[in-house]
Amino acid sequence: MSRNNFQPVFEESETAIRDRMIAKVEADGWRAEPGDFMYDAVAPGPTEIKQIQINQDTILASRFARHAEGIDLNDCLYDVGLERLGATANKRALSITADAGVAIKAGQMFFAVVLDDQGQPLQFTTDSAVTWATNGSITLNIICNTLGTIGNLTTGSQFVLQPPIPGVRTIVDLGNTVLARDIETDEDAWKRYDFKVTHPDTGGNKNDLVRWAKEVAGVGKAKCVPRWNGVNTSKVLLVGNDFKPATAQVVADGQAYIDPAAAGLGEGKAPMGNSCTVVAADNLAINVIVTGIQYAPGAIQNEVRAAFLASLESHLNSLVFETDPLTKAPLAVNYNKIFGLLTFTPGVSNFTSLTINGAKVDISVSATQAPTVGTVTGV
Repeated sequence: MSRNNFQPVFEESETAIRDRMIAKVEADGWRAEPGDFMYDAVAPGPTEIKQIQINQDTILASRFARHAEGIDLNDCLYDVGLERLGATANKRALSITADAGVAIKAGQMFFAVVLDDQGQPLQFTTDSAVTWATNGSITLNIICNTLGTIGNLTTGSQFVLQPPIPGVRTIVDLGNTVLARDIETDEDAWKRYDFKVTHPDTGGNKNDLVRWAKEVAGVGKAKCVPRWNGVNTSKVLLVGNDFKPATAQVVADGQAYIDPAAAGLGEGKAPMGNSCTVVAADNLAINVIVTGIQYAPGAIQNEVRAAFLASLESHLNSLVFETDPLTKAPLAVNYNKIFGLLTFTPGVSNFTSLTINGAKVDISVSATQAPTVGTVTGV
């Protein structure tokens, strides 16, 4: 269901309002031709009346989640037991090599060689203390002090200790363990609202499990597989905010939130008796090989490649955990769609052939897989 196609109920044109007011004045026996006193007295009214009507329509629209925005949409979410999801912090792992006896306390500051919105280096802090018993490397978890996707740095980013600690030899960034998210947009909040009202709570059915999973920081999308290991079992598949298979940390957080240790004891969101196992989706890499590509005059190859990769990733993201409405089978990766994406990429004039995963056929997606961009060559 689309949003924000609200049709005004009260708003009229200024001309219609003025004509109605003039007709009323003339009906009372007054002259109201242009230039007459009564015409001039009436003239400012329609503008203000129209604004009042616009305000009435705004108030009316704000009470329906399909049209509401901002804090008004927050109120609609509250009415069905939901809240707008706030921004979360990036979590990542560092491999630190240090001498025996070196100690890093909990809350130790690390700075990334990346600037925030105020032009300051991004700050991260450790979530636990660690001491080196011998020379060597230890993996340490850190969390970004700034909420939002600005903390989602690429693997291998540079970090420095502040203040420096003697004996620390190297700091190697191992990458994200939990991707951060920005505050939920109106569009995403509406989708959760729509899912909630069209899939009512029933005490722990598969729709509830999906909704609970999406409340976990770092989860971009979820899918439930009922009775995957017999009666009273369920499995929840997760992808991250990047729509790639969820990291081990996100999976662990999801398991603890929904059903700790998959014990079915009712100690998480899942009801007692439902042994729910949380796992990452299986990765289905979509590899694209293009031959004989020709670029339009003036096109820059790197820009063309970036544009194609962006459209390919967006398309594959849209397929994750989606099913055919009739057969309920997972949507396949359509060869012709990928062909079309490249054909209509700005800067592409022509190409000889295109294959996905070595063939010119649709790629089937299993119930546990999430299609992602693999290798792309020839563009």
